[in-house]
Parts: sequence; C-alpha cells; structure tokens
Amino acid sequence: MKPLISSLLILIFLNIFSCKRPELGAFSGILKNGDTMLTENIFPFQTRHCHASTIVELPNHDLLVAWFQGSGERTAEDVAIKGARYNHKSGKWSEPFIMADTEGFPDINPVLFIDGLSRLWLVWYTVMAYQWESSLIKYRISSNFMQKEGPPVWSWQDVLHVKADGSATDGINSRDTFVKTLERKYSDYYDYLVSAGYISKNGEGPVTDETWNGALQRYMDIAKGMNFMADGIEINEKGEKIRTRLGYPLMRRIGWQTRNKPLFVNNRILLPLYSDGFDFSLIAISDNNGNSWRFSEPVVGAGSIQPALALCRNGEITAYMRDNGPPPQRIMVSISADTGKTWSTVKDTGIPNPGSAADMIVLKSGNWVLVSNDLEEGRHRLAVKLSADEGKTWPYSRNLVDGAPGSQTRAHYPAIIQDANGFIHVTFTNQVPSEDGKSNVKNIAHAVFTEKWLMKE
Repeated sequence: MKPLISSLLILIFLNIFSCKRPELGAFSGILKNGDTMLTENIFPFQTRHCHASTIVELPNHDLLVAWFQGSGERTAEDVAIKGARYNHKSGKWSEPFIMADTEGFPDINPVLFIDGLSRLWLVWYTVMAYQWESSLIKYRISSNFMQKEGPPVWSWQDVLHVKADGSATDGINSRDTFVKTLERKYSDYYDYLVSAGYISKNGEGPVTDETWNGALQRYMDIAKGMNFMADGIEINEKGEKIRTRLGYPLMRRIGWQTRNKPLFVNNRILLPLYSDGFDFSLIAISDNNGNSWRFSEPVVGAGSIQPALALCRNGEITAYMRDNGPPPQRIMVSISADTGKTWSTVKDTGIPNPGSAADMIVLKSGNWVLVSNDLEEGRHRLAVKLSADEGKTWPYSRNLVDGAPGSQTRAHYPAIIQDANGFIHVTFTNQVPSEDGKSNVKNIAHAVFTEKWLMKE
C-alpha cells in the first residue's frame, strides 16, 4: 500500500473509531496535492456541553481555538470559555484551558481575532439573568499571547456597551429616532414579504397578518421600553413638554450577543452582533482599533440573526444570516453600500437553513466559501459551498459531515478561516450518537482542506 494512502486510512480510522486526538503534524504534507480533507478532534469526546467555537491563526502559524463549555447554556452557571492551541510543527493540540470564566454566570459564544495593532481579542457575552435578553458583551485584549501552552496574558478587560439608539434621557417619546428607524425597516420588510408571496391577504401565505402583527407588537414594545418605564417627558405637536409615563431604553442596550468573527475593511473593524430579544442583527463599528465603537442601523428581518460578513469587489458588504423565523427556512442576506452603517431590506437566498449558525470567508483567490447546515430541518449535515461570483451561485458543495436524517449526529455552529499558506480551516461542534440509554458525546472538531479539494468534481 502506498504511504500516502496508508496515512489517510489511519487518520480516517482514528477519527471515526477513537476518542483520541489524531496527530496531524504534517497535514500540510498530506494535503500537498490539494485533493483531500482531513478532520480531527481537538479534545476527546465527552458528555459535557461544548459549543460555538471560534478560530484564529497566530503570527507563528499556530492556531488558537475557543468555545464555551459547561453543563448547559444560558441557565447553567458553570459555563466558561475554554481554549486550545495547535502547534503547527508538532501537529498536536494542547490540553484545553480556561480563556474566561465569570464565576456563577454562563459565558457564551466567544469570538477571537487579531486587530491592526497585532493584539489578540476575545469577545463573548455573559448571561446575567438566565435569559438571552439579559446578555452583556465583554472583551479581553492581549499583546502577550504566543505562549506554547495555556491562555494568553490579558492586559485589558471591559464591557462593550451598546448604544445604537441615540439619547433618550427623558424617556422614549413619540419622536424617538430608533423607533422611527424600526418602523421604516419593518414596513420595508413587510412589503418584501408580500411581494415574495410569504404574506397573502387571503391567509394562504406561510406568514399570516395575525402572526406578523403579533411579532411586530412584541419587538416594538421592546424598542419603546414598555418593560422598563418611569416618569418622562413627551413633546406634543406644539413642541410643548408634557410629563408622562414613558419607557426607557435599557432592553435595547443589553441582550446583544456575539457569534461570528469581524470583517476588517481598511482600518475599520465591523463586529457582527445579534439579539434574540429583537430577532435581528446589528454591526458594531470601530475606526480606532476598538478604543470606541459606534453602531449600524438594525439589520431587520424575520429572525435574521448571527450575520457573517463578506467584502465585495465593489466595496459593498454582504451579510448572510441564520433564519430563526417562519418557513421557508433559508439563509437571509442584506447588503451595505456604506461600509456597514446602513443595510438593505433583508431577503431570502436559495440556501436552506434550519435555524443554525453559518460562517463564511473570502478566499485569497476572491472566491467565497460558506459553511452551514444546508438543510431546512436538522443539523446532521455540515456543508461547505464555494461561489466564484460573490454569492450569486454556489456551484461547488462538499460535506464535512453527512449524518443520517433523524439521527443524533450533530455538526453545527462552524467557524471558518483561511491561513497564510492558503489552507482552509473549519471548527465545529461535533456530536455523535451513543449507545441506547446513554448520553450523546461531543467535542469540538477541526477540518482542514484546500480550495482545490472543494472545487474537485
């Protein structure tokens, strides 16, 4: 048997039948022909919940991965952000270590990136009161992160305060700009749903007016601060100030969550955020390496959350979003023509999405790669797709995991990067079924492949 074929068979056997980490020390050598995809377990399978990984390449070509782990998610007080390092010379992953842990609170959805000052960032959120709407975004910065083992040395930690709604010092009155923006955005989105046939006046569409009006009322109540009220000042048509009971903007300033890596456009950082309270997205924007942040207008759709961003050749930015709304289940898309400040009406793509996270990358070649569960139901299949025309078509698709429908196989919440040598890396939550009556086991998996493999016929 040829050495290359023998090595590949050994690697496949280890991934399928063993909980031990395969040693891929020379994956660059094994992948040199570009026609193979390799997967490995970052740490052994275990029963504790581990989810939502993020990956970054370090300056020395090592990899750093983070995820959250504990006994659950938003209601589990032991959830912490954990990490592991990949040594590109030895081909081995380190033992997992703590990256952040707010004692007694769940820490969720880490995001790793290196800024224009060559500093490493970890951004995540802490759930304050067991509901996603109580989330608080935090970040850590390190200039000393090239250790062979263990976590970076963090030099700074703070809260990323979200204020995307202007000032409402005397309460949210009838002239509030954030409310007015949402009214306009929802009106435009409603017109799209009608034109696309999703809302029909005869009640035959997948979204009824009753459903739409109920959801709209819930979102606007949050925007108007109806659950956080106090005495305030309204201004009538004559410009007179009238003291009355008004809402205040607490719940539109907390509850924001992280998921995907930022996009860098020249010196600008665009960090995607989303809200499970509003069921829409927002972009945090910094032009000074994170010293201060401003925010885009909301990216409003029916459950358009967890945006993944791509820069187009013409300077526009495309956001692909998870579909947390009603059928049909499709990845949603919106376009910004002003470097992230404003966004077009959210629309459906043709790519199925079962309400699961997706991520994307623009390759050095200019081609786009999207990784997602390309299904309307279930997370048992994880696919990577390539587009040569900036998302108009996706003629190439390969499966990283293809489990049986209805099984307990889960391969989801992916993160994707391309390293300095051109290899494409995907990390994802990897769950495999256990024997009857036993808990399913899971870990974070790492797949590496080339553009050539993805485009292979």
